[in-house]
Order: sequence, then structure tokens, then C-alpha cells
Amino acid sequence: MSFFQNFQKNLQAGLEEGLKEAQKLSSDFQPIATRTARQLQERFGQIDDISELPQEYVELERKVDTLKTVYQNLLSVTSTYENESYDYPSNLKESVNDITKTISTKVEKLASARSRDEAQAILIASNPNTQPKTLNHAISTSTNLSALKIQQTSSDDSFDSIAQGLTQIGQTETKIGEARLQQDALVSKHVNDQFRRQLRTNLQRSDKARKLVENKRLSYDAARTSLKNARPEKEASLRVTLETLEDEFAAATEEAVSVMKNVIENTSILSELTELITAQLAYHKAASELLGQLLPNIESLRDESGNKALSDVDDNEI
Repeated sequence: MSFFQNFQKNLQAGLEEGLKEAQKLSSDFQPIATRTARQLQERFGQIDDISELPQEYVELERKVDTLKTVYQNLLSVTSTYENESYDYPSNLKESVNDITKTISTKVEKLASARSRDEAQAILIASNPNTQPKTLNHAISTSTNLSALKIQQTSSDDSFDSIAQGLTQIGQTETKIGEARLQQDALVSKHVNDQFRRQLRTNLQRSDKARKLVENKRLSYDAARTSLKNARPEKEASLRVTLETLEDEFAAATEEAVSVMKNVIENTSILSELTELITAQLAYHKAASELLGQLLPNIESLRDESGNKALSDVDDNEI
């Protein structure tokens, strides 16, 4: 076979393949175009002969839409727990944030420091970990820096009680901040992830099934209109097409009903909300216990500081 003959044969084969693809694309596009035209006509009120869906189907659609809205509304709020800094003070200067990077994770040892130099060394030791951005960690940073300031500038023990109080508050606020982060992690895993799973799987499957029903219904109704307006010689073939589309419409509707029932039966909103409340309770309980332990110590330091101040006044008067 000559080069020219071979080239001509390949060209012919390519043209035939291209024609087949074009025909397939046309056949795929035609139903879509028909459904789209029908949908627009219905939307603009040009057609009122619309097949009614079973009442059970309509009621299930309403319930599924309600569930979807509930999931979305809840997730729009509970997703806040995935933003670490949701309660972090927005007015903190960047310089303060930078300082948090140099505060030691060993700062809790300040309370047991035996000297001012030791306390200062504990506070200014480098910290390879960045402090989490929570309100409690911000309070902890502020109180620890304030204690350090006292240690650096006070030449006597007049502010010792204040420094101790600041340090104890810093330790407690760090623990509360960690408890808050634990709460957030639990909410993210056991609540938000489950909400998203429901939206991504069951509800998305329902949306897909309902979309198929809508497409089949549009195709069926368009075929009914075509048959009504058809010339006699085309009625037979159009009737066969109509029967096929009617069967597909009925099958899609039945499948969608099954899918939507499954969505409703397997909803777990109350289970997720139980997890949310459990996580919140654990956090607030931990915070309450920590603050309950801290308060008597701070009150004692306050009273001690007040008594010392009165004693100093009496000594001066003498």
C-alpha cells in the first residue's frame, strides 16, 4: 500500500470516528436541551401540564430539606470550634504575641522558685512552642509577663504576693486553655465531622436521586407534549418512547423515596448534640474546678498583702 493510500485510509477512519463521536454528542445533548427547554417553559408559566409527584415523595422532600437546613445551620456555628483563636483578644499588639513565643513551658515552676533569679530564669527561658491563641492562654501570658516585670523591677519583697498571685493565675489559665482546646477537638471530631459526613453522603445521595427524578419527569412531560402535537405517522414511535420514559420516571421516583426514607431514619442530630453538650460540660467542669482551687489561694495572698501593708504603716508610725 502506498503512502498516499495509507494516509487516505487513516484519514477516512479518523473522519468516521469523529462523525460517530459527533453523533453521540448530539444524541447526548438532545435530551439535555429538551429538558432545559421544558424547564424554562415551566418556570416562566408557559406550561401548566406538569406531572404531579406522589404525596409521599413531596412530604419526604420537605422533611429532607428541613434536615439539611438544620445540619447546615448547626455546622455554621459549631465550626467555630475549629478556629483556635475564636475567643482570642483581637486588640493584642503583635509585640505581645511575639513575646509569647519566648515564654517557657516550664513557667508553672515559678511558684516553687527559691529565689528571684531562679524565677526570672524560669520565665525568660526560650520556648520552642508557640502559645495557642485562646483567651485563657492570652491571660496566662499577660499574668506571667507581669510577674516577670515585677521580678525585674522590684528591689524588695513588697510585690511578692502580687507576683505569686499572677503566677498562680497564669498556671491555672493555661490549664483552662488546654481544657478548652480539648473541648474544641472533641466537637470537631464527634460533631462537625459527623455533620459534614451526613451532608456529604446521605443528603448528597438524596439530592442526586431527586435531581434524577426531576430530569426524568421533565423528559417524560416533554415527550407527552410531543406526542400530543405529533403527526399521525410519528405517534407510534413517540408512544413507545413515552412508555419507556414513564417507566424510568416511576423507577427514579421509587428509588428517591427509598433514599430519602433512609436519610430520615438514619439522622443522628441528637447524637451529635449529645456529644457537643458532653464536651462543653467537661470543659466547664474542669474550668470550674481549677478556678475553685485557685480562688482561695488568691484570696489568701490578697489578705496577706493587705495585712503586710497595714503592718508597714504601723511600723512607720512608730
